[in-house]
Amino acid sequence: MTTQTTGAQLRDDYLARLDAAMRGVPHGIAGEIRAGIAEELEGLDAAAAAARIAQLGDPVDIAREAQQEGAVPVLAPAPVPAGPPATSTRGFAIAAALTLSFGGVVLPFLGWVVGAVLVCLSTMWRTGEKVMAIVVPLVAASISALLAMGMWTITSVTVTGTGTTPDEVSPLMPAWYDLIWMGLILLGFLLVPLSGLWLLWRMRGRSPASDR
Repeated sequence: MTTQTTGAQLRDDYLARLDAAMRGVPHGIAGEIRAGIAEELEGLDAAAAAARIAQLGDPVDIAREAQQEGAVPVLAPAPVPAGPPATSTRGFAIAAALTLSFGGVVLPFLGWVVGAVLVCLSTMWRTGEKVMAIVVPLVAASISALLAMGMWTITSVTVTGTGTTPDEVSPLMPAWYDLIWMGLILLGFLLVPLSGLWLLWRMRGRSPASDR
């Protein structure tokens, strides 16, 4: 005995094929399409349901059109802008200038070298300013030390040649030549802390956007 297909069976079969075809369609779009088709096929007899299903077409084609109409382009996440490098910040520049000025007090010479490296890495100063702050004090200190050594050698020979003995020189009163070579040393080495302070003064009013 042959069982006659009803409209409800045709509808359920069509909706099942539609569900399978629209697995790749976004859930909201697929739900709206299925609900609309189910409503159209609701209550139809076999002949009317078959005619309407023929008009609707293959569920695969419906799913393809739904994907094209409802496709939303997948956008790559906007790149997070990277923060400015540490060497371009004012905090780094201030630390570099202070290390250049007083690093040698904590670690003789080595601390100054560290400060000079930090100043070179910073972008808050122009190249000429960096050269002036690093090279000029170094050259001045070297020349002062050489002049002081030369002055000390000359005056030692002079005192010895005149027959002056250590007993005739007052230990409490420095000689004139002592004042000269000590002054040269102080002048040369005072430029080291002053150079870092000068860099801080040159940095006033500048921002990372105006770095060189």
